[in-house]
Amino acid sequence: MTAAPIEPGARIASLDALRGVALLGILVANVRQMFLPMDIASFAVPGREGKLAAWLDWGFFDALVDLKFITLFSLLFGASFALQAEHIGHADGRYSAIYLRRLAILGAFGILHGLLLCPAEILLPYVVAGLLLYAARGLGTDSLYRIGIVLVATTVVWGFQTGSLGRVSPLITAASAAGFSLAVVLLWDRSWRQALGAVAAIMLAAVAALLLRWDPHSWGASIASEYSDAMRGLAAMRIGDSRSWPEEFSARQSGGFQQLLALHARQYSLHLLYFSIALLWRTLGLFMIGAALFRSGVLTGSSPATWKRVSLVGLGIGLPLSVLATVLQSREIHGLSDWRWPEWLHVASAFPLAIGFGARVMLNEHIGRRHWWYSRMESAGRMALTNYVAQSLLMASLAEPWGFGLYGRLSGPELTALAVVVFVLLASLSHAWLRHYRMGPLEWLWRCGTYWRWLPNRLAA
Repeated sequence: MTAAPIEPGARIASLDALRGVALLGILVANVRQMFLPMDIASFAVPGREGKLAAWLDWGFFDALVDLKFITLFSLLFGASFALQAEHIGHADGRYSAIYLRRLAILGAFGILHGLLLCPAEILLPYVVAGLLLYAARGLGTDSLYRIGIVLVATTVVWGFQTGSLGRVSPLITAASAAGFSLAVVLLWDRSWRQALGAVAAIMLAAVAALLLRWDPHSWGASIASEYSDAMRGLAAMRIGDSRSWPEEFSARQSGGFQQLLALHARQYSLHLLYFSIALLWRTLGLFMIGAALFRSGVLTGSSPATWKRVSLVGLGIGLPLSVLATVLQSREIHGLSDWRWPEWLHVASAFPLAIGFGARVMLNEHIGRRHWWYSRMESAGRMALTNYVAQSLLMASLAEPWGFGLYGRLSGPELTALAVVVFVLLASLSHAWLRHYRMGPLEWLWRCGTYWRWLPNRLAA
């Protein structure tokens, strides 16, 4: 039998709905980066609504959105890898050629997306991590679980310290390494030799992080000073003080499309560099865990009672940690403390909170509450690539000088509302499109290139 894409009727609707939910969260995060300079986007951005609304919007974003939905999306990519391997492997064994072509085409989409629309894009980074996942395709389900957990734990220790999050804290490093090592030992139920190897990897990451940034003179500026600089840049953008404009705003005000493209190229290269240093192995770990969840039947065979328990545990652990991180972060922004614990809590809370959110969506599917929003989420998830690029295209047309030129002119609450409106619009259009077509337009081009032939897309009447 010739390998072919999965037919619509054979798709797993709950995974599509999960993917749609993840897309909404990613859009709420990306809209800030597409309308604001990077140094300003992570803070509360006031507008006509006043400072209280801006801080409430920032609290919502920091506690419930940032890092959570990209974590969920990464888990789903790993599950899709396992699903595709199962489907193509049963067809005719041409898995390697099909999968590598699929990644190559996705990488081409990613480069165009990053250079033209959104430098903070995830498609090309996912291709790099996907190649590493392909290299690990021979691992068993248990090995995927364990290696994935170790990679995620190690990169929370390593990535927090060596990324752009500031000073190295010996206390945070030691506490996180000890906590993750204990968790790995408790989860490892077979070979103690493998467990000790995993603990050794976590400890080495901690030692390396301390050695890299031990010099107190290399410590970064406080969060309060970063916030103060960001607000000065925001004020300069709004009053027209060109001497203090951030680079991103200046390029859009005084340069043409060539200058904007050059800015995107620089930002994209820095984004890829940061990914390779701080996020690559975490992403691979999430891919592995997602693939293992699918292989083991957790994503497709769990009962409503199981999803309810997973939701309670994930939200019960992740939500208090994330809210605490946001509260502590607000204190640091206002100069009341400077411990750097909030960033660690923020990163550590992302995985359990993403699992909790995902379990709530799966529970909705299992108990049959097929509201209109669920069907729209499912449609958006089925057209994930089309919607991801369309989101960026719509936002860029509103933000950039070749469009409506609203860059730097909207507040945080306005940007969040805009993201929700755009997502609802695209999800509704996706739902209408899929009544007549098998897949979205970019998915169709992607599949045609992957299977190296033209495939029918329009549904029979």
